[in-house]
Amino acid sequence: MEKSASLSSLAKALASAQGEMKAADMASVNPFLKNKYADLGEVIKASKATLAKYGLSVSQPVSGDGETIGVTTILMHESGEWMSETVSLPVGEEKGKSKAQVAGSTVTYLRRYSLASMLGMYADEDVDGN
Repeated sequence: MEKSASLSSLAKALASAQGEMKAADMASVNPFLKNKYADLGEVIKASKATLAKYGLSVSQPVSGDGETIGVTTILMHESGEWMSETVSLPVGEEKGKSKAQVAGSTVTYLRRYSLASMLGMYADEDVDGN
């Protein structure tokens, strides 16, 4: 993880935001595993207003090198403090999808998980309790 020299204002704001942030609605169903999950739109919807209330914002630029595709999640505070983390996956192939479609799906997946992780949210139904 990369971060600004200080995180005191960001940490205070994030703690306040987490105390108020509602859980993301798990309105989507994985067609293969049949478990429920909060899609990227639901994670954004559940967090955006509360983040803004405490001077927090998020950016998620995409990168790639032809072999992997990555998303960097940057959590910023109005004070100028920030922290970021990058997560990458290999560019794969899926039957019936173009490389661009597979890349788009991968980016959405990476954005959802990294945003939820950065904000301390859960985005999937617990299915491994048994």
